[in-house]
Amino acid sequence: MIEVNQIPLETKWALATQALTGALSAHLDALYRAVGKEKYVEIIHQIWTLIGQGSASVVQSMDMKLDNAKLVGEAGVTLCMCAMGPEYKIEEVEASENRTVMKVIECPWKNRMNEFGISHDLLSACDTAFWNEFVKSLNPNVTMKHGKQMHRGDQYCEWIFETKK
Repeated sequence: MIEVNQIPLETKWALATQALTGALSAHLDALYRAVGKEKYVEIIHQIWTLIGQGSASVVQSMDMKLDNAKLVGEAGVTLCMCAMGPEYKIEEVEASENRTVMKVIECPWKNRMNEFGISHDLLSACDTAFWNEFVKSLNPNVTMKHGKQMHRGDQYCEWIFETKK
């Protein structure tokens, strides 16, 4: 029998995060099929708002400095990388205190949905609810919006963090 300690840490992390995104993708698809689009969006909004709040609490517990758009964006990327693993490939394209743009070039969610044949559009409700609550909880003077989105057919995703004007 293989002992867990025999598996390299990076491999354990990759397996755990693939299982997480796989299980959540299957849940999203099952929920959508069970309740339809309108109810799905309503339920998912509630769930992912709570996930955004909880994730913000985790970041806040680490006493990270979060007083500008760049720091909030970097906190979000750090959390996503830790939670969803080495499949996530994210580059910082633009970085200033008032505006930071992250480019996601590989996404574990897209990978799982491709593997399972699930519509990528199911991510829109999750993404919006999570990021709105996460950013607002960390710094209400910062906003996050999506530019390009892979689940909408673009080659990559853009996460744009800006200071409110």
